[in-house]
Amino acid sequence: MPTATASGPDTGTPSKNGKVVMVRPFRAGVQEVDDSPYDQTFTLKSSTQNVTPQYDIPSTGFLNAVTILVEATSTTNAATVAFAADGPWNVFDQIQFKDVGNQPVIGPITGYDLYLINKFGGYLFQDDPKASPVYSAVSGSGASAGSFSFVLRLPIQIVPRDALGSLGNKSASTPFKVVASLSALSTIYSTAPTNAPTVRIRMAPESYWEPQSTDLNGNRLAENPPGKNTTQFWSVTEYTVASGAFTQQLTSSVGFPIRNLFFCLRDSTDSRSQGESDFPDPFNLKLEANVITDRMKKVWQDQVAKWYGYSASIGDNVNAKDNGFYPLPYCRDFTGKPGWETRRGYLPTSDGMRFEAKGTITGSGVHKLLVYTNYIAPGPGVTLASITA
Repeated sequence: MPTATASGPDTGTPSKNGKVVMVRPFRAGVQEVDDSPYDQTFTLKSSTQNVTPQYDIPSTGFLNAVTILVEATSTTNAATVAFAADGPWNVFDQIQFKDVGNQPVIGPITGYDLYLINKFGGYLFQDDPKASPVYSAVSGSGASAGSFSFVLRLPIQIVPRDALGSLGNKSASTPFKVVASLSALSTIYSTAPTNAPTVRIRMAPESYWEPQSTDLNGNRLAENPPGKNTTQFWSVTEYTVASGAFTQQLTSSVGFPIRNLFFCLRDSTDSRSQGESDFPDPFNLKLEANVITDRMKKVWQDQVAKWYGYSASIGDNVNAKDNGFYPLPYCRDFTGKPGWETRRGYLPTSDGMRFEAKGTITGSGVHKLLVYTNYIAPGPGVTLASITA
């Protein structure tokens, strides 16, 4: 439990008797709150378009996530509609969460990337967006075919148990931002509906209110989450790899403690289904001189089912491992599933470390290996050891 030297209110000046008073954890002094949502409607086009205006998140205390509700409505359709493999999630051509300095914390990524981050990142009890009662994607020849709806989250907070990673959101003049663009019809659908659907986008912050200085019994309350300004980042790097034996240096995945590392293989036509067939078996991951993963594909598939509870048949199904996608969660050290971790299992890396993926890609031609890196940047004066529960 945090401690503080007895002092006057918020001065940090030790008391004369030098006694140490216990400070109740930040989570004991706050409650979760919602705020007014962003609400805009667009008509999909044959080209990409910006989501305007951008969402300047209102000051709310401490920001945990941004919830995104997407509802697309198709009417008077006469075509036999089919979604692309990444649809309807890829309605976002790009989406980013930016900090008060206009620097990306999450992204730029696609809507499908955000779907994978939600499903495998370890943030909620039920993580699969397809398992939500809100999710729908209507295909076929009906009048409403092409309609879809879903909920995704831009995750800011790392661990809800103690609020690590929740970011102070107190300035109206320098707000956090969500910047996004919508995809072209041909990206979302392999066969588009007769008339372009309208898409309503609503976003709302999930936050904690600011704590009082003391609780109802006069006990001091921590004013900030542990490891103040500790931030998690998500980035996606695309590497071009040829079929056959390959060795790829993961230069964009070192420098900080890694919470999650995901791999997604696509072939030259962007097919994840073929990427699933062609994925290396075994897959080798080496950090400096240490081989940390040398995993058979079927064993990895079995582990994903056991880690996440996604035991349905492999493919783009509800509660299933998605085609071409293989996660390595380093946040499995508290509960039986990834997430809500103690931070003891993060993979430590530093700048300049040699980090390489190896294996043999079957099939033919050039492939894309997408590497998703979820890393933790401790706040100023904070070390990983100091935030390890």
